[in-house]
Amino acid sequence: MVLAGGCGARGGPAGQGGAGHAVGPDRPERGLMRAVLVDALPAIDGVGRDGLWAKCPPLPLGECTTEKPGILKTTARVLFTPTHLCVSYCAEPETDSLVAKATGRDGQVWADDCVEVFVTGDLRVGLYHFAVNSKGVLYDAVTRGSKRDDTSYNSSARVKARVHPGTGWTVTLAVPLKELGAYVGKDQTWLLNLNRTKPGTAPGQPAGEWSWAIMGSNDYHQVMDYGRVVGVNIPSRPDGVTRTASPPPPPPSYDKPTQAGSVLVYHRFGDVEIPDKGKGPARTFEVRIRNSNGLKLAFLARPAGGVKQVPLNMFDRRANDNTTSKAYRRFIDERWLPVIYFCDRFRYNAVISGTVARSTDYTNIRFHGVPTPGGKGVVYLRDFVVYRGEDTTPPPAPQGLEAAATAKGVELTWKRVGDNTGIALYVISRAGEDGRFVKVGESFLPGYLDKPPAGGKYRYRVLAVDFQDNLSPWSKSVSVRVAKGFPSPAPGPLESDRAGYAEHVRRIHAAGAGKVRKGWVLAFGDSLTYATNYRTAIEAYLGRYRVEARGYPGRRTSFGRKRIDADLEAVNPEFCLILLGTNNSKSDKAIAAAMEDLLAMARSCERRGTVPIIATIPPRGFKDPDSKPEARYNAALVKTCRANKIPICYLFETFQAWGDRRKLLAGDGVHWAGEGFPLTGYVWKLAMDQVNFVLLDRP
Repeated sequence: MVLAGGCGARGGPAGQGGAGHAVGPDRPERGLMRAVLVDALPAIDGVGRDGLWAKCPPLPLGECTTEKPGILKTTARVLFTPTHLCVSYCAEPETDSLVAKATGRDGQVWADDCVEVFVTGDLRVGLYHFAVNSKGVLYDAVTRGSKRDDTSYNSSARVKARVHPGTGWTVTLAVPLKELGAYVGKDQTWLLNLNRTKPGTAPGQPAGEWSWAIMGSNDYHQVMDYGRVVGVNIPSRPDGVTRTASPPPPPPSYDKPTQAGSVLVYHRFGDVEIPDKGKGPARTFEVRIRNSNGLKLAFLARPAGGVKQVPLNMFDRRANDNTTSKAYRRFIDERWLPVIYFCDRFRYNAVISGTVARSTDYTNIRFHGVPTPGGKGVVYLRDFVVYRGEDTTPPPAPQGLEAAATAKGVELTWKRVGDNTGIALYVISRAGEDGRFVKVGESFLPGYLDKPPAGGKYRYRVLAVDFQDNLSPWSKSVSVRVAKGFPSPAPGPLESDRAGYAEHVRRIHAAGAGKVRKGWVLAFGDSLTYATNYRTAIEAYLGRYRVEARGYPGRRTSFGRKRIDADLEAVNPEFCLILLGTNNSKSDKAIAAAMEDLLAMARSCERRGTVPIIATIPPRGFKDPDSKPEARYNAALVKTCRANKIPICYLFETFQAWGDRRKLLAGDGVHWAGEGFPLTGYVWKLAMDQVNFVLLDRP
């Protein structure tokens, strides 16, 4: 017989146990326990005060999908006797609001304030489901094969509930083991989950839901997410279990993560080479990880030999399908690219437009690609890590910085920085005779060649930036003297713009710290933004940001001015990429009005602490090679943005320099097509790189 018991009160630390702890009766954790064996049946009195219950420490229930305890403390106790499973619960201080509409056995108890038990000793026989409300009404059912919740199953369960006015309500339950798929044997592992539901207090209000095991979703029926009870001994008894059976296949085991700063790290694959062995770059990494929510793959990547993208699959055993990104990260030439893949934004191969389920069972990560010229392609990865959560832990300061003056410039080297996830890049800062440090460059590797403009004494320092843009402290500075200066290339439009908007953008970004969603980007515009491939192209090139698109076909800047606040509120992004004006009239008066609209949109962003970037609109049609109306509009846009210190993305200028416009635009001469999609992603990345050059720095 199994007995279950629990108790709940507002607040409290219950439910904060972590995976990987020792399993024992004196150290409960969520989703894993060692069976507590007792010789006699405790009192099934609805209270759970029998001293036998105390042999099982209170098992903490919490939010279904997180380690948080939830607003109402809820606990249970589980005992195994030679013939029964027993469970007791205690919950809910606000007893006047209890919902208990079900009055007959197998009624809709799950819609009431209720506690539930899902259990089996042998999944081959069935999964057994019990629910009890505060009146002690019982629902019991079995799931066998494809037949779910068969209520023709009627157990011999004994159950009693009691309400303690103003304090809580308690339940005790005992079910014969022989009615739970039990078989005779020692040291068995049983599947068990304990749940609690509190209906919403108003129509449409979501129910409160608790779980003992930490699950991939709030669906209580996800058996692969259930907890484990180990060390179950079932004796052969005429009044109990007599069934014999071979042990069932063991439940899947999963990789246990390690807490690393603010995240849980599952694997550190480190530095990896993925060569083309004839069918394109390919390599498989075995994993055993449940659930997609918050799961990330991060690495610093560089291609060689003709590789253009970083495609990969993750196989979900639960769905029996590969999952894959909607935006394979794209390289620019053979440059390093910091990458984060957000697994909960993947899709199934069989459902191109869908999104992966929260409840998944990943068994591998497989990189793949197309054959490269001569089979010489390779992808290099550094700091390849699999983790869950949002990384808010900064890296440590770089150590071992050295500077040497050479004929080519000042060669800087330092020790590679270890981080809880990995390093995306390093920032290099230089100070001259005035002692003021100024950022002069970035490097993906722990080394940099600087070319100071004149001879003299200089000081240098470096900091590290991780994949989620957390900045380390500065290293200790070092000094070096150079005999002569080095010529500097003339700045391009993007670099010149950066000098003008740098301080303004820093102020906006600082105002948004802790308010906006770090790492989120809103692409805002008309039908050009509405196209699905536009969003994925931007996310592919940016590499480590989540991009959401809000595009409104046929709309003009006046609409955008009215609409943007709602979309900023919904997405709450760190950056907003604005592309509007293609549908506007191009008269002087209309252009002036459009500039006012664009400025109003930028101000909406700035008030929230979101950094706006505004793009020039692309050329239109094929008869006018200069696309004169769009050129006039864009000239005003550039002038307006520069005057108001707003970063600019030069889409028009890049499209004009590209060559044959028919390779970039659809037959209507307006919308993206073919090479136009990746080109937009590429140009947005150039603009974002300049903005990040400003922001990835510290005093």
